[in-house]
Amino acid sequence: MTTSINETAAQKTAVPSSIRITDDDLYRHSTQYRIWSFTPERLTQIRTEINARAGAKVEEELKNFFASHLDLSPEEKEAVKSKAVPVTTHEELLLVNYFARMILSFAGKMNLPTEVAATAVAFFRRFFLSNSILDFPPKEVFHTSLFFACKTENYFIGVESFAKKAKTTTEAILKHEFKLLESLNFTLMNHHPYKALHGFFLDIQNVLSSRVDMSYMGQVYTNCKRSISDALLTDAVYFYTPPQITLAILLMEDEALMMRYMQLKFGLQVEDEEAKVQSTQDADSQSPITINAAKLLEVIKSCKSVIENKIIPAKDDAVKITAKMHYCQKPMAVVQRMKRQREASSTAATPLPGEADAKKQKT
Repeated sequence: MTTSINETAAQKTAVPSSIRITDDDLYRHSTQYRIWSFTPERLTQIRTEINARAGAKVEEELKNFFASHLDLSPEEKEAVKSKAVPVTTHEELLLVNYFARMILSFAGKMNLPTEVAATAVAFFRRFFLSNSILDFPPKEVFHTSLFFACKTENYFIGVESFAKKAKTTTEAILKHEFKLLESLNFTLMNHHPYKALHGFFLDIQNVLSSRVDMSYMGQVYTNCKRSISDALLTDAVYFYTPPQITLAILLMEDEALMMRYMQLKFGLQVEDEEAKVQSTQDADSQSPITINAAKLLEVIKSCKSVIENKIIPAKDDAVKITAKMHYCQKPMAVVQRMKRQREASSTAATPLPGEADAKKQKT
């Protein structure tokens, strides 16, 4: 009797052999998904709150500055108020993205692996989801993120060697290292779309077999890899999984190829009846995949839209935002600049000894 009960219980708790654990299932148990995935609304809220806190801090510091510098003239006070203006949420994002793009470029010049560059960008952008550029200038976190990414991705390079190549100091590199680690919530594992791209690249060749030219696929792979690097600079990394980003990139690169692949792999329905019949026949030879193809395509197109609407900040914008940051952190610099300008104009207006006589003689 006891044996029968145990057997029945075992049958109820047994896991069906048909259950398949996908890469997406594994990803959704990762810290990257649990901590660094957001809805667009939540991401906007986070950035707005960070900017508001930093702005309030700047306003308070300006009040203290004026209280401790009562000798300032009305003109100087107005100049400080007009120059030392806290940056907006959008300006913070612009400057962060500007330096994130510089990280990719700098990593290329240092011949660092693609994964290292991608991790550095991820670390850098996540840092500013906890901190404001008004508290930590991006330039100071730039090299720290890159060096820390080298260690995380097991690409060993000594801090002295790195500092020499980066033309900076070891102190500057290590200055914010613990703050970076703390801001990352001590989560260092990164899932990038590059691995998914390699997997889809192989699977597309398998699914489409003789229907695709291998040399062309090689070009598609190269272009997609470059596009993924650009996608890392967008908010798509917070809204979508790495495989979804990869599929969106493939859709951007060759929509016809991608649609054909989805028809055969996931049973995506097509409008054209002739193509639909052929797709059904070909799909029968593929292993059954229980995925809502229409829903997947909708998600991929949504991701594609986010990637295509990327923000590419200009250097002029970065210079202007950096100047605003500088004056917020050092309002006295505005006053000193005004004094230098007055001295320069005064010097230019005052003729040198003998200069007036020379002018009279010419007249």
